[in-house]
Amino acid sequence: MRNLRHRISVTLCLVFLAFYCSAQESATLQITGEVEKLELTRADLAKMPRLAIDVHNPHSGEAEHYEGVRLSDLLSKAGAPLGEKLRGKALATYVLARAADGYSVVYSLAELDPAMNGNTIILADTLNGKPLDQKEGPFKVVVPGEKRAARWARMVVGIEVLNAINPARSSLR
Repeated sequence: MRNLRHRISVTLCLVFLAFYCSAQESATLQITGEVEKLELTRADLAKMPRLAIDVHNPHSGEAEHYEGVRLSDLLSKAGAPLGEKLRGKALATYVLARAADGYSVVYSLAELDPAMNGNTIILADTLNGKPLDQKEGPFKVVVPGEKRAARWARMVVGIEVLNAINPARSSLR
C-alpha cells in the first residue's frame, strides 16, 4: 500500500511538472495597437538579440540577474516608429504593458527608444538563469534605474502601442 502511494505521488508530481513546463514553453506575448499585430513565444524571443541586466530589486533588496530582449527591439519588429522616425506626432506614442492579473503600466515610446536616451528596458524571460516562475512570468518588464519597481510589470501577456493624439483609434475607449 505504501509503495502504491509513493508511485501515485511520483506520477502526480511528474504530471504537474510536465504541465508546468508545457505552460511555460507555450507562453505568448501579443503586441497590438497602432503597429503590426505580433504574437511571440519564448522560442521567438530566444532567437532575438538578448541582453543581461544585473539589478538591485527595490522590493526584495536582493541582487537579480535578468535576461531578455530589449523592449524597443520587440516594438521595432512590430513597426513602431523608433530612431529617426520617432518625431512629431509619433512622440505622443505610448506603450501599455498588460499583465495576466489585470495590472497595467504605461511607458512613453521615447523612453524606450535607445536612440533617445540611455534606458535599457527589457522584456525578461529569465531570472538568475531560470525561466520566470508563475508569479513573475511568463514575461516581465524590467526598468533598471527606477527608485521604485512599480513599473516593473510582471506576468506580462500583452503590449499595446497607442497614440495619445489620436485616442479615437485607441482600444481603451
